[in-house]
Amino acid sequence: PEKFAGVASPRQWEEKYTAFIQKYTEDRIRVVIDFVQTKLEHLSGMSPVEDPENSRLLYQTMTDIRDVKLATNAVKKLFPPIRELAQCLKRHARIPDGLEALEHSPARWDDVYRLALDEKEKILPLQSVEVLKIRNQIDDFADELRSFCKEFRSDCPFSEANAVDQEWDKSYDTINEFFERIKTYKDRANEFNDLELLFDMQMSSYRELRECSEELVLLKNLWDGTVLVKTIFQSWESILWDSIDTESLLLLARDIQQQVKNMPKGVRAWQLYRWLMEEVKNMSTVLPLVNDLHGETMCPRHWTQLMTVTQKTFEKGPEFCFKDLTDLQLHEFAEEVSEIVDQSVKEAKIDKKLKTIQTVWSKMPVTFDIANPECPLLGDLGEVLERLDGDALEMMGMTSQGRFIEFCKPLVDEWSGKLRAIDGCLGVWQKVQTNWCRLEPIFMQSDDIRAQLPDDSKRFEQMDNQFKDLMMDASNSSLIVEICCAEGREDALRNICEGIETCEKSLNEYLEQKKKAFPRFYFVANQALLDILSNGNRPLKVDEYLGELFDGVKKLDFKKAPDTGRIASGHWSKDTEKVEWAEDLHIEGAVENYLTALEGHLRLMLREELERARASAELWETEKPREYWLEDYCSQLSLVGTQNFWTEETQRAFDDIEAGNETAMKDYKKVCDDRIEKLIKRVQAPLSKDVRNKIITIITIDVHGRDIIEQMVNRKITDPTDFLWLSQLRFHWGYCPQGMNLVSYTPDDLKTSVIKICDWVTIYCYEYVGNCGRLVITPLTDRCYITLTQAMGLVLGGAPAGPAGTGKTETTKDLSRALGLQIVVFNCSDQMTYQTMAQIFMGIAQTGCWGCFDEFNRISIEVLSVVSTQYKCILDAIRQNLQTFSFMEEDIRLISTNGAFITMNPGYAGRTELPENLKALFRPVAMIVPDLRFICENMLMSEGFIKARPLANKFVQLYSLCKELLSKQMHYDWGLRAVKSLLRQAGSLKRAEPESDENPVLCRALRDFNTPKITTLDMPIFLRLIKDLFPGCWPDPFSDPDFEKVCIATAKRRGLQQDPAFIIKVVGMLGILGVRHCMFIIGPTGCGKTEVWKTLLDARREVGEEGLWEQANPKAVTSD
Repeated sequence: PEKFAGVASPRQWEEKYTAFIQKYTEDRIRVVIDFVQTKLEHLSGMSPVEDPENSRLLYQTMTDIRDVKLATNAVKKLFPPIRELAQCLKRHARIPDGLEALEHSPARWDDVYRLALDEKEKILPLQSVEVLKIRNQIDDFADELRSFCKEFRSDCPFSEANAVDQEWDKSYDTINEFFERIKTYKDRANEFNDLELLFDMQMSSYRELRECSEELVLLKNLWDGTVLVKTIFQSWESILWDSIDTESLLLLARDIQQQVKNMPKGVRAWQLYRWLMEEVKNMSTVLPLVNDLHGETMCPRHWTQLMTVTQKTFEKGPEFCFKDLTDLQLHEFAEEVSEIVDQSVKEAKIDKKLKTIQTVWSKMPVTFDIANPECPLLGDLGEVLERLDGDALEMMGMTSQGRFIEFCKPLVDEWSGKLRAIDGCLGVWQKVQTNWCRLEPIFMQSDDIRAQLPDDSKRFEQMDNQFKDLMMDASNSSLIVEICCAEGREDALRNICEGIETCEKSLNEYLEQKKKAFPRFYFVANQALLDILSNGNRPLKVDEYLGELFDGVKKLDFKKAPDTGRIASGHWSKDTEKVEWAEDLHIEGAVENYLTALEGHLRLMLREELERARASAELWETEKPREYWLEDYCSQLSLVGTQNFWTEETQRAFDDIEAGNETAMKDYKKVCDDRIEKLIKRVQAPLSKDVRNKIITIITIDVHGRDIIEQMVNRKITDPTDFLWLSQLRFHWGYCPQGMNLVSYTPDDLKTSVIKICDWVTIYCYEYVGNCGRLVITPLTDRCYITLTQAMGLVLGGAPAGPAGTGKTETTKDLSRALGLQIVVFNCSDQMTYQTMAQIFMGIAQTGCWGCFDEFNRISIEVLSVVSTQYKCILDAIRQNLQTFSFMEEDIRLISTNGAFITMNPGYAGRTELPENLKALFRPVAMIVPDLRFICENMLMSEGFIKARPLANKFVQLYSLCKELLSKQMHYDWGLRAVKSLLRQAGSLKRAEPESDENPVLCRALRDFNTPKITTLDMPIFLRLIKDLFPGCWPDPFSDPDFEKVCIATAKRRGLQQDPAFIIKVVGMLGILGVRHCMFIIGPTGCGKTEVWKTLLDARREVGEEGLWEQANPKAVTSD
């Protein structure tokens, strides 16, 4: 069955398609035959020539001729396709009807065509007559159309007259009337066009009729839009004021305006369109104003202003609606209405701020500190002052608002006055309270001050009583407004302030006298100075401030008078070094007098001790070796004695060379090597911190002396006038040179240490510097020494300049310690004034000390211009060998050993360029990064390493390669500062294993100390560098299994994973804290930074070592 269906289906489709083709062919044949037959019958019938008056017959004949003419090409093209279809049907045994007639049709069509041509020739005269008639009819029709168009443009509703009166039906009736007439005219125009086509006449366009038709359509659409818009607007009029949804109305109005704008261009010249556009535009203008007037800030006074502007009155009651607003013609007063609304908004803001200020300050509390019941003091005013600053600015802004504050001007004036009163009163009050708190212990509790300033003490006592009464009265209220705006409060405070300032001025004059008596007071804060003066008769109290007066001294030894402190037999340094005096000092008289005596006594004791040290140093090689001899004397004198002997022995070597011993210098070099090696071995033994630091300091200087001797041997220098020798700091024991302007701290008949470098000569000044160590002397240090001392010889200051970490400040300090001079370092800032600088220079000039001004170019240019005059005054006095001179209109004494040194880093932004007249007073010194090899070698020796030179080379090479090969990280430091702490760690490892090989010790220090700060990606590179520099040497890392177990248990207890890498970080942090005062823990978010230190803290507590921690958010830390 499926096969049969598949065969039957094509046969059915064949039958259907054949039937369709047969029908189509028969239809085509029938159409052709009928057309030919019809035209043949018409053209073969009566001719118009036979009946000339029959125009209908003429039109019919003309129509047939036209049809034949137009169908000729189509009929000829139709025959061949029909024949092909007929032949196709024959092949399928289908013969279409009319096939025989189709065969004769071409011949018959030719007959029709000939008849048409013949007939056209016959009726030509009749055609001409008829064309003339038709033309006359068309002309009459054209005249009629012109009259109609004039009537159309004059009578059609193109104006807004009916729209204004809302007589829309009249407009629509007129439009409908003209629509019917235009339709009639269009029909007649079409008939004339058919005749023109029939008689081959030129076609008429009837453009005016077409334009009128188009305009009528546009006018109808325009009126439809006008009626719609007006209907919508009228529907809004009844909306009550409180129910107006201005947002939705605005959206609809904008949509309407857009639609009107998008109307065809043909309507835009019509008056009706302009009127409609104006209506929509007015509504679009009014609605935003209505929206603004709907705001909460509109008050009755603003509606009154609106009536005044529009010159219309209305009552804004419950029945007030949208129509009442449109009647005001707000679009004509848009700018004025906007100003009224803007005024209401600004007045509302002012009113809100004013009420807030009034509410806040009416209840603003003030707290009092009642630690002293007799005189309560104002508590913390931080929040009050912060709020006061903001609200004062607000009130200032209000008063400048002009007409916007007319409605509340009395209240604004009232609170502006109150805030000004509070501001003025608190400013004076804080000043009075600060000065009173500072001066009250001085004038009321210091018998010395009361005795020295009796009149001012009485005056202050009066001010004290007044201030206490005022504070007791103020403390009865808890509101800031009441206590500050009380009648006469500010005047009373100003009177107290003036009285206290008078007392303070007298006090400052008194302090200035004390400073001149003991110039080191210039470097002490006034509060500390007052404490010193107040406790002048209690030496034990003054002893607490000695560290601020003497840089190296921490306190005196009062063991012979522990209760009174009247007898001092020695002193302690800040480095816990104790120095016993050969003679006791009796502390008597005024504080400035016994401090002056202490200053001289310290120098005298050091000089005498140095003389004894020199005498005992002669026994180095016989009785007491130098490595043990130095324990008998303080670090400073041990070093100076060693330098004296080094100078003398070197000079003796020169003399021996001159006497013929050519190997004298080489032999002395061996002596130096032997002495250094003995010190290194000594430092490897268990020593106290003081002795170790002392030996390290002497090794530091000895290594430099040994290097100088080695250079002279290598260069074969035999002349003591060679620059290499003259450029060194040489310590000679002898008398002070004659004829030189040196302030001697030693009687002229006693020998002292004379220091020479190049052609500059001075004496050792015996300022106690303590056991603070000395810098490693590199070639750069030598050059800096020469330049600075030559500046002193030329009576100039020194100006070391260079990048951070090059040793500008430290080198200057080291030179002052080498000369036994006091040096005071000042961290300069833009807050320093010329008065501050004057006080510092007065102290420097009178004490003979050095002043080191760090980052000097941070001081403002205005101050620097005065500083140049101040310092030039001191330098001129030194050149004139004056003992006293006039400085800032005051006569002060001068000690010519004084000097000023300024350090600058030119690479920092925001630094001031020094004036030329100031530059001329300082000799510049260019500082660069020093050679780390010298420093590493010296420090390795100081830490007990014998093979210091090769190890130093490896150390420096590693840090150089790390700087070049490792990634650039913010926390990486491969410079001088990182070297010192690592070498200290290496020294502790060396002392722990003194007999072990030095290579593994340094390797372990370099690896273990740096590993915690190396990133994961850099770690393989870093470890490979160490292995390359220390081949075959890989010591086991430091480990503490017991503590690691504690860390693992702690991490588990804290709910953390016991990852080995995490435990290593915890243990590593402990190792870092052993050699660093502080540290950074850095890394991406979520890497465990906080958990590392918290785990370490808990682990240390587990082993019995308590620790404290305080967490601070840096965002909450203020700049002050």
